[in-house]
Amino acid sequence: MVSEKFESLIQSLYISISHLLSGDIENGRKSILKIISECEGEGSCDEELVSQLLDLVDKIEGYVKGELDESSMMNKIREALRKEGRLRDLLILVLRELCGESSVELMEDWSEDPEPVVRIAYLKCLLKLYEEGIVGIDVLTKFSSDPSPRVREALVSSLSRYANKDEVFGLLSRMLRMEKRSHIRTEILTALSGAIESKRGRRRGFFDRLFKRNS
Repeated sequence: MVSEKFESLIQSLYISISHLLSGDIENGRKSILKIISECEGEGSCDEELVSQLLDLVDKIEGYVKGELDESSMMNKIREALRKEGRLRDLLILVLRELCGESSVELMEDWSEDPEPVVRIAYLKCLLKLYEEGIVGIDVLTKFSSDPSPRVREALVSSLSRYANKDEVFGLLSRMLRMEKRSHIRTEILTALSGAIESKRGRRRGFFDRLFKRNS
């Protein structure tokens, strides 16, 4: 189980890892080690967690230095997602940072992984590329019928902000017809109703401006 204190450090760790990934190895590593040391000193990181964090940092540093290729890095993250429960949120953030077109090609079989968190990580990667206009909504559609409610919920929560886009509105509407879990249905309905209200508001604003110009 992840302690609340460690949860609060995940964003700081991610920011420092981003510096490391950008090529600022010395300062990035120094910052990460400082956070880990403070976490250990406060009792929020036990020996096992510290070991897992240090191992992750070593792998990322190896990747940045070219000692670990992209395929190997993706496999290491996948393995860690399966085994290291307390690092999962951080690992998903790191994966999203690394994610690109070449990464997706290496991750195609992640959608069939028996571990839901691996499929969620893959979903987050694809969502980043969707936001950048690199992939279309079709690559996300398969997650709408995933057997795990955790994956389906991750899809809905990730797409909710884009519900005013016709393609996303359509996907969420289709999900609503199929979804059995009440909390996921509620989240879908909230996203759809928000999109409808937003469209109504834009229409009202358009007509208000039109009437003002003609008055």
